[in-house]
Amino acid sequence: MKYIIAVTLWANPAWAACLADEQTFMSCQIENGLKTVEVCFDNANAYYRFGVEGQVPELALQSTLAKLDYRPWNGTGQAIWEEVSFQNANYTYAVHGGFDRPWGDDVYEDIPHRNFGAVSVARDGQIFLDLDCDRASVVFTWDDLLWKAKVSLGFVWDDRALEWVALPD
Repeated sequence: MKYIIAVTLWANPAWAACLADEQTFMSCQIENGLKTVEVCFDNANAYYRFGVEGQVPELALQSTLAKLDYRPWNGTGQAIWEEVSFQNANYTYAVHGGFDRPWGDDVYEDIPHRNFGAVSVARDGQIFLDLDCDRASVVFTWDDLLWKAKVSLGFVWDDRALEWVALPD
């Protein structure tokens, strides 16, 4: 009986929400479609899940945080955005999420559906698919948890090289 329960929990149709021990980086429904993408992470790994909500993901990828290509916000511009990329053989799945900030006299209420997100898929470095998110469905959790997880693994962000660098032991 316990085995059946474990399988049921793994194949839970509500996969579009990160698991209880995971943090959400970004999730959304793809614009003009039924597909959903989510990126979640815990203290050791990041997870990419893509497919029809309510079904087992069509594609599920995992990366250790040490190997995860994570691009933090650079601190400039009207939009705050970040990106993570997952490798799968010669394919790269880049997921970014963000939100538009008020400018001038605007307030957040003046920007309907200010969150945004997208997935780009590249083969051998050439992008061949760009999927925008339905802005109303975007959940982008902008905080420092992913940053802190990378730092706790001994990495620092190099603003000039635009990459994470492992600190010497």
